[in-house]
Amino acid sequence: MLLRLPDPPSVAPAPSGEISPGEVNGVSFVVLGDSGPVTVFAHGLGGSVAETRPLATRVAGTRVLLDFRGHGGSALLEDGWDYDLLADDLLAVADAVGASQAVGLSLGSGALLRALSREPDRFRKVAFVLPAVIDDTRRDGATERLHRLGAAIERRDARGAADILLEELPDEVRQRRGVDALVLRRATQLVTKPAPAPRYEDRPLHDRAVLSQISCPALVLAQTDDPLHPSDLAAELAAVLPSSELVVLPEGGVFWTAAREAQTVLARHLAED
Repeated sequence: MLLRLPDPPSVAPAPSGEISPGEVNGVSFVVLGDSGPVTVFAHGLGGSVAETRPLATRVAGTRVLLDFRGHGGSALLEDGWDYDLLADDLLAVADAVGASQAVGLSLGSGALLRALSREPDRFRKVAFVLPAVIDDTRRDGATERLHRLGAAIERRDARGAADILLEELPDEVRQRRGVDALVLRRATQLVTKPAPAPRYEDRPLHDRAVLSQISCPALVLAQTDDPLHPSDLAAELAAVLPSSELVVLPEGGVFWTAAREAQTVLARHLAED
């Protein structure tokens, strides 16, 4: 459940290397680099490859950033998404590029959970960044905020959408020079397409007990004071994964206040043994 803002100045550019586009089953993706291992990155709700690129900055090997259908440059969805569709997209790209590792951000974490519930041994390493839900639907303020954001997008109200996006940021970030302009630019991009909406009320897992079958090393990366992605929920996820590490950064840490640390933690976890 994440609609991320443009990359803050503190985030370093992605490493140089070969960059090439791809497409499979209506899902577009971008390939960065050409060495092993191959890691696929799945973004959050309303996001795109631009959202996951900062996470891939220091990850070694080939990084494959996908756009779920209904997002970015991928095929439009008339009936909305569900977690089976998202898992299909993730696995289709992973299979096409031979990915042995996967990173899911927010909604992408849910897609990765659903994919692993089908194929527990599909990846040798996985990472869940800012997970928003495991086996229950959200009926709190986060859900209400997404409805408000979707309504602003449908109205093509860039300013209204920007104001809602600003609510996600820590106070110290919100007051920085230029942040409002960055957020408004992101909102202006969002209102050019229909708001991605769920097909029906869904959740990644119907029973978290299936996670006991996932034996590969898993990283769960969270941040404090994030109502959309509670750190308590991240701790629950890490607790039920058989081989996991939980890292909780300060408020806004993943993309803003501790971006370099987030990138380093991911790179370390995904490094070849």
